[in-house]
Amino acid sequence: MVSLISLYKERLNLSKAQFTFIDHEDAMVATVFKVTLENGKHLILKICSRSGDYLREAYFLNHFAEKLSVPRIVQLIPPETNLHGAILMECLPGELLKIEDLSDKLAYEIGTLLGRTHLERVEGYGDLTDPISLSIDPRIPFTMKFEEGLDECRDHLPSDLLANVRRYYDKHIDLLLSTDGPCVIHRDFRPGNIIIDQGKIQGIIDWSSARGGFAEEDFCPLELGEWSTQHSYKQSFLEGYAKIRKIPDYQRILPLLRLSRAIGVIGFTVKRGIWQTKGLKIYQFNRQYLDSFLKNI
Repeated sequence: MVSLISLYKERLNLSKAQFTFIDHEDAMVATVFKVTLENGKHLILKICSRSGDYLREAYFLNHFAEKLSVPRIVQLIPPETNLHGAILMECLPGELLKIEDLSDKLAYEIGTLLGRTHLERVEGYGDLTDPISLSIDPRIPFTMKFEEGLDECRDHLPSDLLANVRRYYDKHIDLLLSTDGPCVIHRDFRPGNIIIDQGKIQGIIDWSSARGGFAEEDFCPLELGEWSTQHSYKQSFLEGYAKIRKIPDYQRILPLLRLSRAIGVIGFTVKRGIWQTKGLKIYQFNRQYLDSFLKNI
């Protein structure tokens, strides 16, 4: 870790700055440091182990710089053969939103934030940093991610469970033909990626999973209780969203989205070898969902 810090300090010309590692249970992909400059000012350094995450993070921070409250990019370090890409960015004032900090007013404002995100229409479905790969058919990139997750789970989950997942997918995949898109979706829109200060939203972070997709996908965390189980907060969230744009009929495809999400998360934790350690909580949550869902179809 020390040699890693020294390398980025040199590249950023920040030899006298203090780098403090930020560790939390959701930080399973990127390595994040809080950088304290000599004048006391704070910045954030996000080091992305995957080049695609770096490209998407930089792309969307630039895209939304004048449209949404997102951190301002200070300096970029593109990925190299022996060096992960990194983004030095503004440190927004405040803290990560916790569920216990939610209020009806805050939930309403967060709903408007998601609505404003989905106002950004795009040319196709897929990774916007690679326009050549964009598709006019939402099933294609969705299927690619689904197949990736299945492949990662193949030697881990029971074969009969995977067969049931496949059958459900084959039966319902065409529902995506009538979804609300293509538009920009965050794909990890939850409290842990919202910064608040004294009850006010300061910004939304972690755009490394964002892409061109369908708006329904960003409602998955809302229905999974990742925001809150309090009904009034959900209603306020939806009212805020509806102020900006029409709420998509996401309930219709929610089971398919949830199934794909569970397979993707399980596959990721297994591939990373963290399903029994750092990723245990999120692994168990999704595994329990998968087992219960397939018993009831």
